[in-house]
Amino acid sequence: MKKLNHFARAIVILLLLFFPSCRNQIKVSDQKFQIVSEIGNNTESPFYLSFVNYPEDKNKLPIGIFDSGTGGLTVLNTIYQMDQYNNGSKNIGTDGLLDFNSEGKADFLRELVIKDVRFLLGKDYYNSPSDHKAQTDKQEVKAIVIACNTATAYGLETVQKAIEDWGIDVRVIGIVDAGSKAVLQAMENPSSKIIGVLASEGACSSQAYPNSIVENYRKIFGDENVAVVQQAGIGLAGAIDGDLNYIDPNASNPRDAKSYQGPDIGHLSYPLDLSLWEAYNFEVKDLLTSYDDEGQLIHAQLNSVTNYIRYMVTHMMENIKTDFTDKALSRVILGCTHYPYFEAQIREHFLYLKSLNEEYDQLIDADIQFVDPSEALAMELYEFIKSNDLWGDSKNEDSQFYISVPNPLLAENTINEKGEFPYDYKYGRTLNSNLQYVKVVPFSDEWIKETIQSRMKSNIPYTHKMIYQN
Repeated sequence: MKKLNHFARAIVILLLLFFPSCRNQIKVSDQKFQIVSEIGNNTESPFYLSFVNYPEDKNKLPIGIFDSGTGGLTVLNTIYQMDQYNNGSKNIGTDGLLDFNSEGKADFLRELVIKDVRFLLGKDYYNSPSDHKAQTDKQEVKAIVIACNTATAYGLETVQKAIEDWGIDVRVIGIVDAGSKAVLQAMENPSSKIIGVLASEGACSSQAYPNSIVENYRKIFGDENVAVVQQAGIGLAGAIDGDLNYIDPNASNPRDAKSYQGPDIGHLSYPLDLSLWEAYNFEVKDLLTSYDDEGQLIHAQLNSVTNYIRYMVTHMMENIKTDFTDKALSRVILGCTHYPYFEAQIREHFLYLKSLNEEYDQLIDADIQFVDPSEALAMELYEFIKSNDLWGDSKNEDSQFYISVPNPLLAENTINEKGEFPYDYKYGRTLNSNLQYVKVVPFSDEWIKETIQSRMKSNIPYTHKMIYQN
């Protein structure tokens, strides 16, 4: 295999690249997303981008990668490690691509994905969110990796159609299909197996993984049925990224419903089931609890990543108990790019449940395997670069990293005292607004909590080095 040291320099906003092929007015067939036409045609828009002078020599360009937060860095880490890629990348943590699961938000998510792609295709960024004038010396990119399962599930086809409308010939690679193919490799006795998918609520709602698994399964095993069980990691990605809506290290008592969005006793959507208390096996020190006058527990809010993991895994097994009795959970897709950081803790709770009682024991394979889709995605990216002879000559050290942050100069924005979008505002914005809600700035410690920096240094040391040596 040719060394990837001619391939992987990246621009990481957790974003990607496109190649212009025409100078004509861009035609947009789907008017639902006005942003597509706005990017290509409206010179007054802050998102306008001319594709006329896009570089024709794509070999020298980096790869673009984007995700909703630090989870995409696990994908970049895999790309770097795969036969030592060395071509650079650009990565941005984007504008709220988290759990877009509520009514009407799927299209807003797609719009955000389009805007992220537009950043990767362009040359502009800001040194600071308070800057009025953008810098214009960022490189464009030669391939795009959507390193977010939710964004892939909802946005991949929309982005591909936008690229067609813009007249660009560029490959965009999503992570879902790669993961679906990987989980089926070398599977034996599939009729007795269950495939699990742990993902964000938005990714689960899209049904992207079950649909992709079934499609790829039938190519291998024919029309034989496959058992797939999904479980949403309610609040887990947010907790991993230190989102205060899900986890607050300074809290000592239960928070109100406006401040806390995670599971709780009596929660209408995400209740804690007291009958499962032994199965949850929560770390009590990381629960925010309160009792009524009779000493009955009335609140138990999760306040650690470990407790969110245990809630998620336990409810997956409860769903399996309901739907299957003659099969065993054999393979689990880590269907959110944040989850590989905590594969050991996820495995640990499955094995705890297996040891807890006979029913769980029979439903969990003794050799349960966990699949990180980023490995299959990295291989797909490699094959694309190889088949199109897009090798470059840059180094990993030339990678660039960006992050999107709230725009303080936009009067319409609502930004709290912590410099973040409040939950209701973040998820309450609407489609087809030409407002520049965020600005993309170089990655810095100012925007990343110390606990997350420490985890990156421990879990993905090489990628951490690439970020901080710049």
